Order: sequence, then C-alpha cells, then structure tokens
Amino acid sequence: MNKHLIKAAILSISILTVMAGAAVSPALADIQAAFPNSSETTIKLILTLPSLFIIPFTFISSYLTKKIAKKTIVLIGISFYVAGGGLAASIEWLLVCRAVLGIGVGFLMPISTSLVSDFFDGRERTAVMGQVSASNNLGGIILFLSSGLLAAISWRVTFSVYLVALVVALIVVCFLPKRSPETIPIGTTLSPLPKKVYMLGGGLFFLILAFYSIPANMALFIHEEGIGSSQMAGIIIAIATATGLVAGIVLNKVNQLLNAYVIPIQLFLMAAGFLLVGFSSHLAFLAAGVACMGFGFGIIMPIVFDRVTREVPRIQVVQAMALVTSLLFLGQFASPIILDGIGMIANQPSIRFIYQFVGTAMLIVSLAYLFIVYRVKNHSYLKEEES
Repeated sequence: MNKHLIKAAILSISILTVMAGAAVSPALADIQAAFPNSSETTIKLILTLPSLFIIPFTFISSYLTKKIAKKTIVLIGISFYVAGGGLAASIEWLLVCRAVLGIGVGFLMPISTSLVSDFFDGRERTAVMGQVSASNNLGGIILFLSSGLLAAISWRVTFSVYLVALVVALIVVCFLPKRSPETIPIGTTLSPLPKKVYMLGGGLFFLILAFYSIPANMALFIHEEGIGSSQMAGIIIAIATATGLVAGIVLNKVNQLLNAYVIPIQLFLMAAGFLLVGFSSHLAFLAAGVACMGFGFGIIMPIVFDRVTREVPRIQVVQAMALVTSLLFLGQFASPIILDGIGMIANQPSIRFIYQFVGTAMLIVSLAYLFIVYRVKNHSYLKEEES
C-alpha cells in the first residue's frame, strides 16, 4: 500500500468539492446579461442551489459507506458531478443541472475527508487535513481562473471546467484502494454525536456564510463598481483560494505557533480583509482583502475538520463529517439569502454594504473570542501557580 499514491487520490477528490458550486462565479455577470428577466437572487442560485442538494446527499453518502466501498461511492459522485456540468438553454434547466452537480458533491464531500482518518493518524493526519484544504483551494484556483478565461469566449463554455472530474476519476480508479464497506461489530452501540461536533458545525456554518460572499458577489461587485471584467473577477476570486492553498500547506506550523489563539487571530485577519474590500474601490486593495480572507479561512476550516475527526470513534467519522459538511453547504446556500436580506432590512442593498457588515460583525466576534481564550488561559495559569 503506497501512502503517497493514496494521498494523491484523496487530494485529487478534494479538488472537486468545496468550491464546486462557485466555480462559474466569474461568469455570473455575463449569465445575468443572458437572462435579463431573471432576478439577481435567481442568478445567484446558480452558485448556491448545489449546496441545497449537497446537504441530503452527504447523509446518503454516509449511509452508503456501510453498504458499498467508499471508492465506488466516489465514482458515483464523479458521474453526477460531470453530468451536472452540462449545458442548458434556459435558466430553469441550468438550475436543474446545478442540482445534479450538488448531488455529485454530496456523495464526494464526506468521503474526501473521512478517507484521511482511514489511512493517517496523529500529526500526519493534521498535516494531511491541511493538504486536503490546500487541494480544495487548488481546485478553486484551477476552476476560477479557467472559468474566468472561458467566460471571455462565452458564459456557456465556462461550464466545461467541470470536465476536470474525468482526470480525477482516472486517478481514483488507479490509486485508491477498494476497501470493504464499514461494518459495526455485533453488540456495539454507537453513542450520539458529541455536542462539540454540533458546535464546530455551527461555527463553520457562519464562517462559510460570510466567506461565500466572495464568489457569490465579487463578479457582480466589480461590474457594479465598474472596476473590472469577468476575467478580472476570476483572478480576484482565485487570489482568495491561492492564499487558502498556502494556508493549507503551512497549517501545522501556524497551528503550533499560535496554539489556542489560532482561530481568533485568523478570524481577525478575515475581518480585516472584509473591511478592506468594503471600504475600497481599487483592484489592488480588493486583492489584498480577499487574500486575507482566503488565508484565514484556509487555516480555520481544516482545523475544524481535524477536531471533528478527533471527537468521535473512527466508525462514526463519516457520520460526523456528513453533519459538519451539510452545515457548511447550508451556509453556502443561505449566504446570499441572509446577507441580501440584511441589506434589505437596513435599506442598504449594495454589495459594498454586505462586505462592510460582514467585516464589522467578524471583527466583533474575533475580539470577543480572543478575550475569552486569553481569560481561559490566564485562569489556567493562575490555578497552576496556586497549586
């Protein structure tokens, strides 16, 4: 069993997952122009509708791991993924295709992370989780840059980016071992998932709700402000995933350096990025802002996934990951609905206000989190001194 080849297969699956729905976001303004009778919220459904279908199929994927091999589930997921990237003549059929894409990602997502705990342990597992996050972002870079370039030809051609899944299918067939389905030993009673798993999933829901405002809004924001094209939107969004890629690579070092402060400091960095985007109109500042957001998100997400896998026995990892990833994609789906709704309530419908609001809210949360961690660590230190 060659662990390097297994890792290559796992990481290739990860390329297809988190940002799959957002892959065509650089072409969003062009799609809106092609369907002028559709509302802005309907156009944004092109990005978010897959998330709604991902959620139930993560649980179906989790259930199927007890019946068939994970490798088979991955190949089923890739089949739906490729089919969901098909072309459509109307906005209605386009949304149907997006739903099919969501089904494919739903099959893939919990498997891509649970495979890490199947083959790796200890610090190596944390490191590979970081590499999985890096691969998520590498996939984003490939998809965003490619779709930005293809959008210059036609928004329809943009959807061909999903054919990259055929290459992943070949890697999986060649290098991922086919193990028997997971079985629960007779007499074993599984405990309910710990409350901490739900807390981690809830935190990830709000994090992705904020972060997804980048792919959901950036192309429209750049068009609205008159500061760039679809290709430029693709580059700006890809910068967020590029810094997320770097974050995944250096995850272990950052985690060891910042220790308990790692999450609040990354939240603070993301808040700074949102505020930079929200209060500037220059592409250089937009790039710097999304870079901060991407790095912070790229550190936090794999840490959450790693902690989830450590909270449950191995037999329940897929179940726990199905719950957490469903909350992640629920956050993706809810992002434009909630954030646009906040803008309407505040009578501030501009995308700029959304970034300003998210940045301010995240700044408050990061400072509160930082204060709590400081108090807890300081209290623990004083107790050690007294003893």
